[in-house]
Amino acid sequence: MRSGFDSINLFFVQPSGKSLIRLTPLCILLLVGACSTNLESDPDIRARLPERVDYNFHIQPLLSDRCYACHGPDDNAREADLHLYTEEGALAAKLQSGGYAIVPKRPGRSELMRRITSSDPETVMPPPESNLALSDYEIALINRWIEQGAEWKPHWAFIPPTLPPIPSVQDDMWPENDIDRFVLARIEREGLVPSEESDQERLLRRVTLDLTGLPPTLEEIDDFLSDNAPGSYERVVDRLLDSEAYGERMATEWMDLSRYADSHGYHADGIRTMWPWRDWVIKAFNENMPYDEFVTWQLAGDLLPNATREQILATGFHRNHPMTAEGGVIDEEYRLEYVAERTNTTARAFLGLTMECARCHDHKFDPVSQAEYFQLSAFFNNVNELGMTGDDGNAGPLLMMPTPEEETVLKQKRDRIEHLETALNARAEEVKQKGLHLDVQIPENVSDSELVSYFPFDQTSGDVTPNMAPGGKEAKTGGGTLTSVEGQLGKAANFDSDYDFLQVDEAGNFERIDPFSVAVWIRPDTSGAYTRIVGNAFHKNTYWRGWEVYLDSLNHLSVRLIHALPHNYLHVRSNEPVVVDDWTHTAFTYDGSSRADGVQLYLQGQRVPARIEYDNLYKSILPVDGLYKPTSRPMRIGRSYRAFGGDDGIFMGDMDELKIYARQLTASDIAILANTSVQGDELAVFLNYYDQHYQELLKELKEARAEEEAAVSEVMEVMVMEEMDEPRPTHVLERGLYDQPREQVPPGTPSVLGSLSDDVPSTRLGLAQWLFSPEQPLTARVTVNRYWMMFFEQGLVSTPEDFGNQGALPSHPALLDYLAVSFVNSGYDLKALVKSIVMSATYRQSSLAPPQLQELDPTNLLLARGPRHRLSAEMVRDNALAASGLLVNQVGGPSVKPYQPPGLWIEKGNFSQFLLHYKQDEGEALYRRSLYTFIRRTSPPPTMLVFDAPDRSTCFVRRQNTNTPLQALVLMNDPQFVEASRALAERVQREIPGDIALQIEHGFRLATGRHPSEKEVELMTDLHAQEKVRFAENPADIDSLFAVGEMIADASLDRANTAALTMVAQLILNHDEAYTKR
Repeated sequence: MRSGFDSINLFFVQPSGKSLIRLTPLCILLLVGACSTNLESDPDIRARLPERVDYNFHIQPLLSDRCYACHGPDDNAREADLHLYTEEGALAAKLQSGGYAIVPKRPGRSELMRRITSSDPETVMPPPESNLALSDYEIALINRWIEQGAEWKPHWAFIPPTLPPIPSVQDDMWPENDIDRFVLARIEREGLVPSEESDQERLLRRVTLDLTGLPPTLEEIDDFLSDNAPGSYERVVDRLLDSEAYGERMATEWMDLSRYADSHGYHADGIRTMWPWRDWVIKAFNENMPYDEFVTWQLAGDLLPNATREQILATGFHRNHPMTAEGGVIDEEYRLEYVAERTNTTARAFLGLTMECARCHDHKFDPVSQAEYFQLSAFFNNVNELGMTGDDGNAGPLLMMPTPEEETVLKQKRDRIEHLETALNARAEEVKQKGLHLDVQIPENVSDSELVSYFPFDQTSGDVTPNMAPGGKEAKTGGGTLTSVEGQLGKAANFDSDYDFLQVDEAGNFERIDPFSVAVWIRPDTSGAYTRIVGNAFHKNTYWRGWEVYLDSLNHLSVRLIHALPHNYLHVRSNEPVVVDDWTHTAFTYDGSSRADGVQLYLQGQRVPARIEYDNLYKSILPVDGLYKPTSRPMRIGRSYRAFGGDDGIFMGDMDELKIYARQLTASDIAILANTSVQGDELAVFLNYYDQHYQELLKELKEARAEEEAAVSEVMEVMVMEEMDEPRPTHVLERGLYDQPREQVPPGTPSVLGSLSDDVPSTRLGLAQWLFSPEQPLTARVTVNRYWMMFFEQGLVSTPEDFGNQGALPSHPALLDYLAVSFVNSGYDLKALVKSIVMSATYRQSSLAPPQLQELDPTNLLLARGPRHRLSAEMVRDNALAASGLLVNQVGGPSVKPYQPPGLWIEKGNFSQFLLHYKQDEGEALYRRSLYTFIRRTSPPPTMLVFDAPDRSTCFVRRQNTNTPLQALVLMNDPQFVEASRALAERVQREIPGDIALQIEHGFRLATGRHPSEKEVELMTDLHAQEKVRFAENPADIDSLFAVGEMIADASLDRANTAALTMVAQLILNHDEAYTKR
C-alpha cells in the first residue's frame, strides 16, 4: 500500500490527464479550513454530534477500524511512519511537507483532515483499495474532536475499573437493586420507560431455564402461582441456585469456553476420556467455588502447595485442546500448536483479547507485540508432552482417578508389595551377616534356565535366522538380506540397510513385573542418531508401549520400559558411550520392580554408572492392539517401530550373540557372557541360585506385583498439566513458524496490562495470580460480561471475546464496572453475581415490547425489555425430554451416545478403532441431559449442530443463534423428538385420563410452561380428531410411528388415540414457545 501523509502537493486534473493548477500548501490549508467549516452544515449531522467528543467512545473505534491496519500498533506494517495509536505518535508525526497529521484545536492545519475529506483517490484516506471509508458524520466527529483539543485517553478496557456512583433516577419505585438504577438512568436519558414485569408463568420459565437449563415442572409452576407471600420469586431463585441442575447449566457454558470434547480432533479424531474433569466443573459450580480459585485451579492447580488430586484434575482445562495422531507430522510443530492454543484460549476466555493475532507479527489493533505473545506462551511451554498422540486414548501427562473402592484395593496391594520387598532386603542382610554366601563358588557358565531367545548369528541365510533357545521362534528379516561377518564367537550379522532388521514372533513379551535380561555384542558403524538394538516398543498408535534397549544420539546405552510416552515409563542411560567401529558387549538386567533403579547397565561385562532419565512406570508394558486388547507383537532386532515418530531407529553395524533371559542375571552371569570375570558377586549368586527362602519370597513378591498390576490397569486416567523439572526455553518464532526461532524470551504478560509482581513465580500459578490481581483491568469485566450475556443473549460488551480496540464499546460502561468491582469485592462469588442479575427488575421485564420500541432498539441494547431468544441446542432437546417425562436426571458419569443418523462416523475415516462406528447407547443413556452427549469434534451430534452447538475445536465464548428450516425439520423428524412426542402423548393420557382437551392443555403446559388459549386448544383438538381418523384407517402408519425410538408403546392405551396425540405433541414441540425463552 502506498504511504500516507507523505506529501501535500495536490493538482486539479483535466479528463485528459494534464495538470491545470498546482495547489500550494497555503492554498490547501485555506481549502481544508473552508471545508471544515462546512462539515457541520448538515442539520442532521449537527444534531447527532455529541457536545463533547470522547476519544474512547467516538474516535478510537474509528481509528481502529479504518486506520490501524497501516497506522496502528504493528511497527512492521506501519506506513509513512505515522502512528495513530498513541498521542505521542500521532501528534509528533512531522510529514515530508513539514506539516503535522494532527494539530490540536486546528483541524484546518491537520493533514489528517485534508486526507479524509479529499475526493482525490490518490490522496484520500482510507485509500479506496482498502474498501474502507468514513461517513460525513464520522468526518465531522473527527473534526470536532480536533477542534476540542484532540484529547487522547487510554483504551477504556485497559484502565482498572473503579466502583462508580449509583445514578439517580426519576422513577425511584422501579429498581429492585443497583443494576436497575444504571439501566433505568440510560432508559430515561433516551426518553423511554422500561417494560412492565413479565407474567408469572413466563418469568418462572425464563429464570428456571436460565439457572438450570431445564423447564419448571407443573408442580413448581403451580406452587409459584399460588405463593402470594412476599419474597416468593427470591425463594424460587434460591431454590434453583441450590439445585444440582444449576451446576450442569453453568458447566454447559464452560464446556464451550474450555473446548471440551470426547475426541482428539484432527484427522484420526480418536477417543479420549475427560469426563471426570467435566464432572469436577459441575461440582465446582454447585459448591459455588470462588471464581478466582475456580480459574486458578484450572490454570495451575498442579502447582499449588501440596496439590490435591482434585486440584490437579482441574488442570484438565488446558488439556482439552485438539491433538493430532497423523503419521508423518513433525512432533515439535504440533507441540507448539498446543502451546499457542492454550495461549489463545487463556487470552480469549479470561482477558477478552484476540491474542492469536500477535503470533505472527505485532497485533495490528491492540498494543500487544509479537514478543509479548511468546512471553505469555512461555507459561504454557513447560508441559511434559508430545506433539503427537495415539489414534485413541489419553496422552500424558495423566492423573489416575481411582474410585474409593479401587483406592482401597490399591493401597492393600502396594502395602503387601512394600512388606515383601522389606522382607527380601532383610533376608539378604541376614545372609550377609551370617556369611552364608561365603563358600559359594561362582559358576563358570551361565545357566540356560529361562533363556527365551538366543541368536548366535552363525547360520544366517537368506531371510531367516535360527533361534537357538529351546522352543524359540526364528527371526525373519524385514525385507532385506543379512550378510555374515566375523564376530566375537564365530559369525555375526551385518546390518547395513533400512530393511536389514529382524522380527521374532511371540518373543520378548515381558510385563513390567517380569524380571528379564538382555545381552549382546555390537559393533556400531555410526553415531548421532537413535538406533534400536532390540525390543518390542511399538509406534505412536499405542504410545510406544513395550520395552527397548538402544543407543541414543550420543551412543549411550539406554533402556526404556514404556507404558505410554511421555509420562508413564522408565528410562536409564549409561554415563559413558559405546565406542564406534569396535566390539562392545552390552547388557542390562531388570528386577521387575517397575523402578528405574531396578535396571542395571553393563558394558564389557562390567556394571557401569548410569543416569535415571525418567522414573514413573506404573502400568502394563505388554503389547496391545488398537482397541487396547492384549496381543503379541513381534520383537524387532536392529530397527524400531517408530516410523510415525519420524525416527526409525535403524541400527547400522554388526551384532553377535544376542541372548534374552526371562530372569534377572547376576553380575557374574554378565561377566561370563562378556568373557570377563567379576569379583564379589557371591551374595547375589547365593540368593539367586541357592537360597530357597529368598526364592520363595521372590515368587510371592511377583504374585503380589501381578495383583497390583491387575488392579491398577482398571483405574481410569485423565489428561492434566504437569511441569517439567527443567524449564523449556521459549523463543519468538518468525511468523509463528516452529522451525524459525529468534530471540529467547522469559515468561511475561503484555505490558499494557501490567507485569507480574515480584512476589509471584514466573509459572502458570503466577499467571493465575496476575489475572486476579487488583490492578488487572480485564478479568473481572470479561467474566461479568460473559455471565450477563448468558441471561440477555448479548453482553454489555457485545463482543465478549474482544475487549480490544476492534471490540464493541460497552452499552452501559458504568454498570459493567459496577458489576466487575462488586464481583471482586464479593470474593468472586458467582452465585451472588447471578442472583443479582436475575433478581433485577431489568431481567424481570416482559419481552413483549411494543412495535415502536422494537423499531427503535431492535437488539435490546437499552435493556428496556426482557430477554427473548431461542434456547440453546442442549435446552431444546432437554426441554423435549423433560416435557415428555423421558429425561433421566443423573448427574455426572461417562458421556453417552443418543440417537444419531447411521454411517456418519465411518465416513470420517478408519483411523480410530474405538470410534470407527457410532454405537448408540440403550436404555436410560438415551435420555440423559445433552451436557453428557458424546462430542466428537469432526462429527458432532448433528441435531445439536443444527441448533448452533459448536464442534469444540477451539474456545467458543459465544454461539451463533440462527433460524433455519433445518431446525423445524429436526423437531419434526429426528427420532429423539418423534419419540419424545409419543412419550408426551402417553404421559398426558396417564396423568389426565379421558378428556382430550384437558390432555392437550396439560401437554401444552408441560412443553411451554403456560396455559394455552381457548383458540389454541380448539386448533389442537381439531388436529387430534383429524389425525385419529387417519390413523384408525391406516394402522400401518401407527406401526411406523411407534417403531421410532426404543421406548416400548404402552399397550394399555388406545393406539390410534396415542398416535393422534403424538401428532399434536409434535405440533406443541414445534411451537416457538417450546424452544424460545421469553
